[in-house]
Amino acid sequence: MEYRSKEIVDLVMHTTGTDLTLLVVPDFNSQGKLSNFPFFCSWLRDLKDAGVEIAQHGLTHTGRSDERTFGGRYLTAGEGEFASACVENALERIRTGFKIMSDVMGEEPSGFTAPAWLYSRETVEVLQQFPFQWVEYRTGIRYHKGKMLYAPVVIYASRTLWKRFCSRVWARFAPSLFYGFNTVRYAAHVRDLPSLETALFRSLIHLCAGRKCLTTAEGAVK
Repeated sequence: MEYRSKEIVDLVMHTTGTDLTLLVVPDFNSQGKLSNFPFFCSWLRDLKDAGVEIAQHGLTHTGRSDERTFGGRYLTAGEGEFASACVENALERIRTGFKIMSDVMGEEPSGFTAPAWLYSRETVEVLQQFPFQWVEYRTGIRYHKGKMLYAPVVIYASRTLWKRFCSRVWARFAPSLFYGFNTVRYAAHVRDLPSLETALFRSLIHLCAGRKCLTTAEGAVK
C-alpha cells in the first residue's frame, strides 16, 4: 500500500504539480499508526514542505456501514467508517486520528474527508468541535466559515471486473460531461492502480486542460 500510495501521487503530480490534496488514513485497517512507518512519514512531510495539502481521511477507513441506506449498501464495501457512528464513536475516532496526524506532520491536518463520503448526522455535529479548515462531502466541500462549494467529482471503482470496465468508460466521458462546471473534483484511490492507471492518467489530463489545479483549501477563495 505504501508503494502504491507513492505511485499514484507521482501519477497525479505529473499533471497537477503540487496543487493537490492527499487524504491520509492515520491507522489504515488498524494495522499500525502512521508513526510506525517513519520512511512513509518522512515522505509525507516532504510532500507537505513542497506544497501538497495533507488532510485526514477517517481513522482506520474500515467500519460497519448501515445497509439500510443507499450509501451503506452501494457506495462502500465495509469501509463506511462514519456512516452510522454515534457521537462517542465519531468523537473518539476523529480525535485519535487528529492527534496521530498532528504528531507525525508537526501541524494539524487541514481538512477531513470520511471514507466513501459517508457521514452519520452525529459525525457531522462532532466535526464542528475540530479546527478543520474544510470538510468534504460527496456533493462538495464545506469550509469553516460556512461556505459550501458544490462541485461534482470524478471517481472510479476497481474492486471487480465489471466496475473496472465501467470506470474505463466513465474515465473517457466524465471530463466532457463536466466541462461546463467551474469547479470539478478529481479523486484517485491507491486501489485504482495498476488496473486503471492508463484511464486515470488520460482523464486527468483531459480534465485539467484549460483549468487551474487547486488544493481543497485553496477552493475557499473561489
